[in-house]
Parts: sequence; C-alpha cells; structure tokens
Amino acid sequence: MVTIYDIAKQTGISKSTISRVVSGHGYVSAAKRKQILATIHQLGYVPNQTAKNLQKQRTNTIGFFSRGYYPLVGEFINIFIHSAAKYNYNVNVYFITSPQDEIDKLNLLMTKQIDAAYILTRFNSWDTIESYAKFGPLATWQRVDSPLIYSNYVDHYPVYLKIIAYLYMKGYRQIGHVLSNPRNANTVARLHAITTFSNSHHDVDQSYQLFYAEQPNAGQDAALKWIASAKRPVVLIFFADYVAAEFSATLRQKGFKVPQDCLVIGTDNSQIARLIGIPTVDLCFRSQARNAFTYLYNQLNQQQLPFEKQEPRQLFRKSELKR
Repeated sequence: MVTIYDIAKQTGISKSTISRVVSGHGYVSAAKRKQILATIHQLGYVPNQTAKNLQKQRTNTIGFFSRGYYPLVGEFINIFIHSAAKYNYNVNVYFITSPQDEIDKLNLLMTKQIDAAYILTRFNSWDTIESYAKFGPLATWQRVDSPLIYSNYVDHYPVYLKIIAYLYMKGYRQIGHVLSNPRNANTVARLHAITTFSNSHHDVDQSYQLFYAEQPNAGQDAALKWIASAKRPVVLIFFADYVAAEFSATLRQKGFKVPQDCLVIGTDNSQIARLIGIPTVDLCFRSQARNAFTYLYNQLNQQQLPFEKQEPRQLFRKSELKR
C-alpha cells in the first residue's frame, strides 16, 4: 500500500508539504503541487481514510466537466443539479479550457475536494481519464467502452436510420445532413445509418453533408452554404436543435421560408426547438442527466436507486413533414 512516505521519497518533498496538497489546506507552490499530484497519480496513492475523517471525508460535491457552453449544456446541467439537490449533493461546474486544465480538475478527486466527476465533453483520452476512477466514480453520456466509467450513451444508428426511413416514406428523395465532428462517436453512428440506407435505396441522394466541430455559428454558416449551393436539399437533419434554429433564423433573414423552402429537423428535443417549433427527436438527454446522477449517487452510497428508461422517439407532426 502506497503511503505519504513513498510520495515524499519519490519527490524529495517534505511530508508536511505533501499533506497540505492532499488536504487542500495551506500554501504550496504551483510547481511543487503539480509534481506531488503527478506522483500521487503515478503511484496510485489514495489518502488515508481515517486521517481524512478529521476534515470530513465526503464533500457531497460532484464535479461537472464541459469543454464549453451551448444551450443544451445549460439544460443538461439544470437537470443534473436538480437531481443532485434532491439528495443534498452540490454540483461544481467546470468549463475546461485545455487538456492540462482537465487534469487539474480531475486531480480534485485525488485530493478529495470532489467525490465524483461527470464528463460531458473532454480533451484527454479515455485511458487517461479512466486512470482517475480509483479516486472516485466517473460517468459520461459519451460512448465509451470501459468497466470503470459509466456511460449511458444513446446509440444514434437505429434512431437516425428511422428518421431517414420516415422521411423517405414521406416522399423525400434528397436528404441533407449537418453533422458534428466526423470523429465523434455519434457522428460515426449517423454516417453508418446514412450509408446503410443509401445502399438499399439507390433513388435517394444523401451526398449533401456538412461537418462542424462546435455549435456556435454553425447554423449560420450552414445556411449561407445552403443558399450558395446549386443543389440545395429540400430537407436537412441537424446534429443539434440550436444549430437547426440558427440555420432557420438565417434563412428567414435572407428571405427564404422554413419549412417551405427547406424542412429543418433537429435531434435534441431541447427547449429552443419547442419555442420555435422545429420538428425534432428526443434522444433522452433529460433521462441521461438523471441516470448519470443516480449512478454516481449509488456508487458513493452503496445504494440501488432505480434508473429511468431511455427510449428515443420522433416528435414530428404530420403537417410539418408535408411535401
């Protein structure tokens, strides 16, 4: 079992300085703090629980990590925080700016300043993040195959395939797609669905595809590209309601009619889609948020609170899909 003496021997730093880093109390220079935390992580040191009880082992605080903010993030955080509050848990939201910043926040698990972490979006590899699971439970809504990270992802392949098939049944033969980063697991699943359907339906054209790594300004850019295109698709499926809303607003500003000139479909069932009436798909992000907290709570408290079912569904009205 690794002790604080092993950390001191490895780093050449006094036990009292290491104790200040572990406890989170007292000044330690940034350079020494970084060296100590790196060694703690390398050796797998877990602070002695008896000693930690002197300052309260549990913080009843969960860290929520996101690379940035967009409307769906706000809705997700709101649901997650309300779920936590019901069980007297606090949520610290960290907007991560770099891989090192993410490591610094994960180190809060090591020093017991947070009890668990939820990873909405990330910088580092899952292997790197997974190595922190020994300090506290981890969860995400991203698709990851790890026994140490809870993932309640929704498989976008069957859902997206159903959307395309439904549009085809309604008479659409030119279907465009506005997608997120092609390396994103959900985008890979959607591209797989596009290919699957095209291989069995040769009369449908799905060649119009745009890709965006981030949501801000993506809808406006997609709208300008659609306007400039010589072969405009009559329907576009978007990777996010916010992007679909921005696209629709830009088209209307330029004198086009939505959905008459272009049918716009989102895939979040977010508040913005409800407000402006975009047909959308419920991919269960609300249930994902509540289930994520449930998992973390169960792990921290050896409980078995039940999980909600995650059942994606289309939210289209017939009038919205008329040709």
